[in-house]
Amino acid sequence: MTLYSYETGSAAVRRAHPPETFSYGDRPSETLDVFAPANADRLPVMVFIHGGAWRALSKLSVSAPAMTFVGNGAIYVAIDFDNLPINTLPGMADQCRRALLWVWRNAARFGGDPDRIHVAGHSSGGHLAAVMLTTDWAALGAPPTLLKGGLVLSGMCDLYPVLLSVRSSYVKVSGRERDDLSPIRAMDRVACPVVVAWGEKESPEFKRQSIQFADALDASGHLAGRFLLEGRNHFEVPNLLNDPNSSLSKAALRLMSGKG
Repeated sequence: MTLYSYETGSAAVRRAHPPETFSYGDRPSETLDVFAPANADRLPVMVFIHGGAWRALSKLSVSAPAMTFVGNGAIYVAIDFDNLPINTLPGMADQCRRALLWVWRNAARFGGDPDRIHVAGHSSGGHLAAVMLTTDWAALGAPPTLLKGGLVLSGMCDLYPVLLSVRSSYVKVSGRERDDLSPIRAMDRVACPVVVAWGEKESPEFKRQSIQFADALDASGHLAGRFLLEGRNHFEVPNLLNDPNSSLSKAALRLMSGKG
């Protein structure tokens, strides 16, 4: 499995089912692609945040799962933002928050239900999804329960170990930013059910952080499911969402149905 396969699979979906693209801000990168069923009306929304170690890929890499959601009466939104090094981690989190706020305020424009918005992400996108799940939305003028569910795939919940790794060569944050962007330190803000999944063949740190996040969610009563995906490596995990019959897709759709 390669990053190239993300791009080719996503391109095929966009050719067959062109999304509607909107701007959520003024920067060229601040756009999002909406995949919706015909005649959509107040349908649940899944907003996906792409991975890429915070410095690669884009919304164009994560179109492939769209048909799983569209085919099951939901809307799929892939958001874009500036990556490192032209951006910062706090800047990326800010862009993701503004994208979600735009979706909430404008859901009616594409047939979405503003009261049924969910967030998902893989790898560094999983980290950003977890940051969204621990955001104080009321402080941003939105309902504290803006998000109704989350799907964190092979994500990171604690930046401390990340900054001790080789990624410290390009991930630069202050001590306060490190704390603010470590979701494990703000679990009291999680207000919805969350599914956590990781691959059997992940690196030890990805496994450890996924388990740590799942355990913390379980302790707070917000864990909707944990999935150790047998035989899967880090890069294969998100592709399970391309198959509507996979255990991961079924968990995501169940989450969006309100059944957790």
